[in-house]
Amino acid sequence: MRLLRRLGGGWRSAFSALALVLALAVVASSCGDDDDDAAIEEETATEEEAEGTVEATEAEEPDGAEESIPTAEGTSEDGAESADFDEEAVAEFYSGKTVTMLVGFSAGGGFDTQARLMAEYLGQYIPGNPTVIVENMPGAASLVAWNHMYNTGPKDGTLIGYSEGGQLVQQLLGNPSVEFDAEQIQYLGAVVQDQFLLAATRASGHESFEEILPPQSEELVVGGIAAGSGSVDAPVIIQDVLDANINLVTGYDGLANIALAMESGEVEAFIVGLSSARAAYGEQFENDWNTLVSFTEEQVADLPDVPTILEFTEDQFGEQVITLGIIRPAQFVRPMVVAPEVPEDRVLALRAAIEQLLEDEDFLAAAEASGTDLDPLTGSELQSLIEDYFGMPEDVQARLQELIVSN
Repeated sequence: MRLLRRLGGGWRSAFSALALVLALAVVASSCGDDDDDAAIEEETATEEEAEGTVEATEAEEPDGAEESIPTAEGTSEDGAESADFDEEAVAEFYSGKTVTMLVGFSAGGGFDTQARLMAEYLGQYIPGNPTVIVENMPGAASLVAWNHMYNTGPKDGTLIGYSEGGQLVQQLLGNPSVEFDAEQIQYLGAVVQDQFLLAATRASGHESFEEILPPQSEELVVGGIAAGSGSVDAPVIIQDVLDANINLVTGYDGLANIALAMESGEVEAFIVGLSSARAAYGEQFENDWNTLVSFTEEQVADLPDVPTILEFTEDQFGEQVITLGIIRPAQFVRPMVVAPEVPEDRVLALRAAIEQLLEDEDFLAAAEASGTDLDPLTGSELQSLIEDYFGMPEDVQARLQELIVSN
């Protein structure tokens, strides 16, 4: 269709000429061998006329007739996502403005660390080169930030949500405190798909996951934030499915504060994403903590001695509850989003900026130095992943609702 638009009205003449060629070829074939040479000569002449018509039409097109407004195309190298947008209009809007990345947790944790890393580089890829800053809005495992982004925050593309994706599950499960619609949110993408781990301090004496399961059933004091975060949802689920002996202490406003509570001995363990463990707590992760289990379907490549949670499940339903309640949400736990009202051009520009960010050598080097393992999703990939998740079996949904919303 783009080719036809470039040819303009002249394409009809060209196609009519080509149709005549085909008709003459049919007539020539029905007349026998004696007429072959004449038919070929006539066909050649007709083709030349058709080509001349197309060339004349292209020559008549004025410069810039292909597109009436400047556009930019956001495309990843592997062609994962492509979209045209009015770059000049987007640049005019963002020029001189400040874009805020809203993090639903306190400063110092994995979300905050990664948001600040992205903010340092992202502005140069947004048309107009706005300043990008980070604002922390902790509360209810980032549910406060989600509700703010959707309802009262700016709707013009100057506010990007970067908060706990598990709150999307809370909407599916009917949490009345959720004041947003996941199907209306516009997804920009994600730079990380995470993997949850259960990490305990070495000072606690816990060295294996089996210790907190029957028949040993040694108590493990676990710190958590609130429902909708892996720090709470995962312990509650394994308490039910595996009868794990966990004393869950909730109410912290971020993993950074739980990590401090672990240092003081207030709690012994927490659920942490692998990317956060490396980016925000690298020293503790390497020297002070024992990783008891990974909430993954397959073993984490560089943690060969850490078992996966599915090794301990005994039935298919329990496996589904753990997979859909803990493992799958980790894939979209760090989404970048904007409100439904943000104009499409700005959404496409922000998506393209994130894709360009992921090709920036300086950013990639900084991410590696910080311990952030990049595993990106485009905006459309992220949206599809969430839509698929929302189609979970009704019996699993009902069980998760009972466990992590009703309780």
